[in-house]
This record gives sequence, structure tokens and C-alpha cells, in this order.
Amino acid sequence: MARRNGQGPRGLNEVTEKFRRGEHRLIKLLEEEGLISDRERDSLLQQVSQSVSQKRAGEMLNTAHTVHNKIIQVLRRGKAPVDARERTELEVLYEVTRLTQCCDDGEKVFARLLELICAAIPYEHGTVFLMSGDPPALKVASSHGPVVDLIPGVKFDLGFGFSSWVAKQRKPILLTELHRGMQAGGMEVGSFLSVPMIVQNELIGVINLSHPREKGFTEDHLRLLVLIAGQAASVIQRILMYENMQRLAITDELTGLTNRRHFLQRLDAEIERARRYEYPFSIVMIDIDHFKRINDAHGHVLGDRVLADMGKLLRKIARGSDLPARYGGEEFVILMPMTDAERAFQACERIRAAVEEHIFPRRKKLTVSLGLSTFPFDAAAAPELVRRADLAMYTAKRDGRNRTVLPQRAAA
Repeated sequence: MARRNGQGPRGLNEVTEKFRRGEHRLIKLLEEEGLISDRERDSLLQQVSQSVSQKRAGEMLNTAHTVHNKIIQVLRRGKAPVDARERTELEVLYEVTRLTQCCDDGEKVFARLLELICAAIPYEHGTVFLMSGDPPALKVASSHGPVVDLIPGVKFDLGFGFSSWVAKQRKPILLTELHRGMQAGGMEVGSFLSVPMIVQNELIGVINLSHPREKGFTEDHLRLLVLIAGQAASVIQRILMYENMQRLAITDELTGLTNRRHFLQRLDAEIERARRYEYPFSIVMIDIDHFKRINDAHGHVLGDRVLADMGKLLRKIARGSDLPARYGGEEFVILMPMTDAERAFQACERIRAAVEEHIFPRRKKLTVSLGLSTFPFDAAAAPELVRRADLAMYTAKRDGRNRTVLPQRAAA
């Protein structure tokens, strides 16, 4: 049986397997330290297995919460702090562990993390860097005040600045006697702390802190920040997995566009908004002309490359308010909010011309057929709106391809 172009949840499988391995390691660590019973271990493992099998971001985050709750319980029943400093340290570690329960929004978590650190390690400026991109490099995720880094103009393997060197070496750095008046990004820096965030041998990012005074940080501060960074790395890894799973759940893996299911959800929401505020919107169905010839003559590998390139082209052409999606096979669809039929037709013609001029892989030249429908004039419900646009698109193909057709023409 021939494989359909671009079908397969490879990215989702990779994320869920990474989640499974991470949770199993954490549960094993709790078991080896004698912090959970056999019954608790079996229950946690079963929850992990069930959430992974469902491949749903919400279920996996709930499981992560369960495992982290166990860590919180262990922290709570640990030995009583002997002084105010130890009590503060324990409270900070406890609150870092609870970050995924407070919110699942990455930006808020990173900002909250810097607040918690400041409660135990007073600093003037702090920055959280995360690994991202391909090739991977450090990017600023959150900053308290201006971004703090030393030697920002010097490039290392993982980006610019001292934080990139720390990330490569995977070792914390404490500098307590920098030259008086030393400037970094317009700030006076007398002391500097930089600690990598690592979990399960995976580098998550780097935390940088600065203080205007020399000896503003101590070895105790370094020790505590290393503990916080380790705990934060575990929390952030789970949040990043959750965000990645959410993205994969609404994204077509091959083209990078929104998938059909999410498009239809957005279409329903757009109908409700358009009814409430009484404005029109349009949807455009797009089909690659003679795409079957590419698959038959050159195989699905080239077909996949063409579809992926079409996804990139549609993202580039679409307006910022538009939502391009892969509808299935070689069919694409674009939701155009607050766009009447006349403006939608003009947009379709721009898309058609851009595709006709584009050079696809293996120097292929292609065309597309487009059909559009507009709410509420062509239809007032999602299924009929899609059907009318689809009918217009097939009329375009019947009439010679490489053209845009309105529903009125399709019905004629």
C-alpha cells in the first residue's frame, strides 16, 4: 500500500519517548534513595505508561505534576532547617519544584524563577538563557533588568558571551573580584555568577547573575544556585516538552503548517467572532495541480519535499492575520479573518502567481487551483463554508487549473 505524503507522528513519538525516559529515571532515583515504596513506584510507573500511550500533552503534564508532588513531599518531610538561611534555601527549592503547578506558560515560569532566586541570592541583574534552534545556541528566555553577560562580543560554539562558554564547559563559574567599574552592557559588574542548567545529561540553559559590588556573591551563593539550577532544569524540561507537544498536536509534521483538526477548531471560533462583531471572513482551498504525476514519476520522497516547500511558501505569502493549514494530501487551506470576497480573490491571485513563479525541488515548476468562500454570504456554518470553497476549487481544476474560482462561478 502506498504511503500518504507526510503522514506519521515521528516528532510526537520522540517527545513522548523522551518524557517516558525522564520520568522513569526520576522514579528510579526516588526508589534508590528509599523515598518511595514499591507500591508508590508501581503506581507512578503505571501513570507514566498511561499518559505516554495517550500522547496527550495535558495527561503527560499531569503525570509530571504527580512525580513532582512526590519530590515536594520528600522536601517537606526532610530534616528541619537549623537556621533562617537553611529555611530560605529549602523554601526556594520547594517553590522551584512547584513551578509547573503554578503555571505552564514558559515566560511566566522563567520570570518567576528569577524572582525566587533573588529571594535567596540578592542580585542586581539576572538572565535565564535557554538552548534552542538548529544548530542549538543559547537564547534569552527571561531577564530581570538588562541582559547580563560578560564578553558578549566573543563567540563560542553555543553562541556569544560568557554564558556560552559556561554551557560548553558545563561547569559553574563564580567571579567575585572583577575590576572596579567594569562595564557589561552598560552595567557595572563587580561580581558575576554563571551556572548551567542540566538534567539527565541534557543542557537546558544557563543562569547568569551580576552584582555591582566585588564579593557580592559567595561560595554559598554558588552552591545554592547550582542546586536551584538543577531543580529548575528538571522543571523547565517538562514545560518545554509540554509546549512542544502542544505545538505538535496542532501542526502538520511535514509542512510545519497548522493541521486540519486545529484549522477546523479555529474556523468554528472565527464564525462565532464574525457573528458577534458582524464582519466577513473568507477561506481559500488550494490544490497542487497534477501532484500525482510527481509521486508517480519521482516517488513520495520528492513529493514530500514539494509539499514541505509549499508549506514554507504559503507561510511566507500569507498575511500576519491569516492561518494557512494543510487540509490533507496535496490540499491546503487558508483562513483569512476580516476579509471579504473581493479582497480574498485578490489575495488568491497573489498566491497563484507566487506559486507559478516559484522553483520547487528538482527545479520543478508547479501551479495551483484555488476556490474560496466567504462568511456569511456563501454559507453561515463551517461544513457548508468548506464545501463551497472545495466545490469552487474543483471547478477551477475542471476549467483548466491554475486559476481562482468563486462559489457563484462554481454553482453556475
